[in-house]
Amino acid sequence: MLSSKKNKHIIFLFTRQQWLGLAILVILAGAALFFLHRFQPTTEPTLQLSDSTLTAFTQHQSQQDSLRKAQWKKQYPRDTIALHLQPFDPNTADSATLVHLGLKKWQVSNMLKYRAKNGRYRNPEDLKRLYGMTDSMYHALLPYIRIDTVAVLQFRDSLRRSQQEALNRDTMSQDTMPRYISHKRDTVLNLRTADTTSLQMIRGIGTYRAKQIVRYREQLGGFVSVEQLREVKALQPLFADSLSADSLLSHFVLDSVFIEPLRVNSMHLERLQRHPYLSFEQAKAIYELRRRKIRLKSIDQLRVLDCLTEADLLRLQPYLHFE
Repeated sequence: MLSSKKNKHIIFLFTRQQWLGLAILVILAGAALFFLHRFQPTTEPTLQLSDSTLTAFTQHQSQQDSLRKAQWKKQYPRDTIALHLQPFDPNTADSATLVHLGLKKWQVSNMLKYRAKNGRYRNPEDLKRLYGMTDSMYHALLPYIRIDTVAVLQFRDSLRRSQQEALNRDTMSQDTMPRYISHKRDTVLNLRTADTTSLQMIRGIGTYRAKQIVRYREQLGGFVSVEQLREVKALQPLFADSLSADSLLSHFVLDSVFIEPLRVNSMHLERLQRHPYLSFEQAKAIYELRRRKIRLKSIDQLRVLDCLTEADLLRLQPYLHFE
């Protein structure tokens, strides 16, 4: 009881002015704390996510990615690869660069094989001929194609010079006698099986021309007539006059015809266009017709194509197989 009276006595020791000053001091202290808190430097808030929230967010992102991919495939059904675009020269770019650009590995392999066979892309439009190159992929790559046309022209001139030099060496190795009339008039070769060594037994045919004959035979899929030798570019000088032509052709026979056919209903566009009797335009037209018709049954169905004449169909007929 005495303690309670003592505390009450202490409280009433303050005068009214002292109570007013104490109140003002408390108010100023509160105001100072408010302003310090209001104007202190702000820091980026951090968000603590629980495991369940993070899992839900990840699933949402995955769903959004799937929707975007589905929309892309719907718009470009054949473009199922991502393009990482950067400037490139299709004549010099290595395989890693081409794959990084978004080309499929088999497309890159075809490009490198084409270049290895002395093929070159002279302008961006040539890239359209690459099998599997869709319009959307081509238009995506087009702004990044950088072809060194000077280097292409120099390469072409160098290749022509080397071929001409090889042809000149082959020609100069022959005697001064009539060039295309063989001493061995009784030499007769089977054009279906003759190799480069036996072909050089014929006067006028050296190493280079022998290789060109064998190569053309492989490109055709086999000879069906001795007269097809006239189509070998390296032999065209030998057919300059009828005497030379008759002399050369008299050394060849075909004991039988064995053809590696063009399977029209199953072959890829790239394989079709490699045949000497088909241009890229013609091969593509056949390929597209096959896609529309599902299955072709005879050569008569190809007559609807404006790019194929009757002469084209006639010489193609032995090589086309509709299975």
